[in-house]
Amino acid sequence: EAVDRQLLHSSVINGSYSVRVRTEHRITLVSLTGRMISLVSPPLTCGPDFILCKKLPPLSEPITEDGWVFEDTHLTIPFMTRLNLDKVAGFDSDARIGIRDFPGHLRSMIVRRLRQPDCEFLKDLEVPLATLSKSIREHLIESAEIPVIGVTGLGSGEVAAGDAALCGMLLTTRCFSLGGRFRMSWFQRLAVEIRRFLHRAGPFGRNWIGYAIDGRMTETQQLFFNAMSRDFEGAGEVLVKRIADDDMINGRAFLAGVNMTLEMIQSGVFNR
Repeated sequence: EAVDRQLLHSSVINGSYSVRVRTEHRITLVSLTGRMISLVSPPLTCGPDFILCKKLPPLSEPITEDGWVFEDTHLTIPFMTRLNLDKVAGFDSDARIGIRDFPGHLRSMIVRRLRQPDCEFLKDLEVPLATLSKSIREHLIESAEIPVIGVTGLGSGEVAAGDAALCGMLLTTRCFSLGGRFRMSWFQRLAVEIRRFLHRAGPFGRNWIGYAIDGRMTETQQLFFNAMSRDFEGAGEVLVKRIADDDMINGRAFLAGVNMTLEMIQSGVFNR
């Protein structure tokens, strides 16, 4: 149905892959070098290094876990088929969304969502995130090594809560930086610090953090940040729920990172 254009234009993605996650609507492949490709079907949509299919093989149908090969816009599925992705409709995961005004309505929705009982697991993130926030507020980002270590890889799950929170923080900061109204010059320095400690994240967290540093998003994340730029209450409420329910990116932890960044911006420390 569609493919991320970035997947077709990156030679580093070429290589052999193995199935690491398989659900009804997703097959996630990981290479020996740690690169990730995701085949998804509705209700999931497009995202970084995603291949969107009409449907995936039912879980009752066995598939070979090893020996998948991506090379020159082709994905070879062992003993099944070879997909030519060159002529497939493209999706751009590299989003440039600028946010100029503080989204008060949407932040209130995020805060309310994070107070719900299913967000209790995020309490372990509160102190590490607060420490990282303090280092940024006090313009000590050059000394952010220990706070970044404290967040990266924290928590269990496919994408650890700490990794998901960093993704939320990075994408929010990038959008405000592109908006040009707030002083977000520390973004690049923080990204450098986070890259230094990517080895502390799991294979899925490493990929999602890398996507966030490069400004790459899923379709849902793009809709979410576009809603943030307009701060529409109705659309915002729907998209906060969609992000929170997105287990692939650990959506509630992602919102915790978004909220931390919005809190810092609201404090006025980044005003021009």
